[in-house]
Amino acid sequence: MEPPRQVRDPNKTTELGLFMKTRMNPSFSKISFLLFHDQDADEEIDPALLPQSADELVRSADRLRKWPELPGESEESKQVFHEYADSLKTDAAKLVDAVRGNQMDSARKVFDSLHRKCDACHHFFRYDQSSVLELIKGGNPRP
Repeated sequence: MEPPRQVRDPNKTTELGLFMKTRMNPSFSKISFLLFHDQDADEEIDPALLPQSADELVRSADRLRKWPELPGESEESKQVFHEYADSLKTDAAKLVDAVRGNQMDSARKVFDSLHRKCDACHHFFRYDQSSVLELIKGGNPRP
């Protein structure tokens, strides 16, 4: 007999969601600001924040790679999650190297790649399947 399938309550935040909000997203946002919008700041920005935030992103990506309860039910979806996490960790490490070497153009390119991979992972694991099915059937997606 097959075990009952667990359905995630969309109104509850998972441990993974909390981790992303509290550990991954703050360093990601800070890096984005420091790389692309630092000239918009009115006050002096501590240049040490960029490598510190990049280091935090590497540590978070490492924890993400070892996450015990992965999204998705199939082995294939778990493999995809691991591939995204591995790629995130690799890009984050490249970002650390670029910012420590003061190679800001390279850091921006690596960050753009990292950002695209984050978006792709979010799309793969967080889209509303019912709205996708409605689009495939020719209907209008739910808001």
